[in-house]
Amino acid sequence: MANLEFKRALNFMGFVATMLIAGALVISLLVSVFSTTKGIPGFQIYDVVSAFTFFANILAYFITIVSGFYYAKSKRNVWFMVAQVIGTIIILTAVILGAVL
Repeated sequence: MANLEFKRALNFMGFVATMLIAGALVISLLVSVFSTTKGIPGFQIYDVVSAFTFFANILAYFITIVSGFYYAKSKRNVWFMVAQVIGTIIILTAVILGAVL
């Protein structure tokens, strides 16, 4: 019984994390579009750190999206699944636009 409650709590945290990541990425993209600084020119370690951060974020996004889907699916409520799909689309769009910009 406790194992099931733990899984539900973990899935709920994944759902909440997906929503928070989606919001944070939207704000981050807005700030990056309207700001003039894009990093320190000629500082190559910035590119290496950015690459590691990018792949780590993709992994973290994947984990939270998958666990969030399990939570939304377990609720059997269409609005949880709609919110999860919207959050997932926002995350994917922000990651793709962030890689291009």
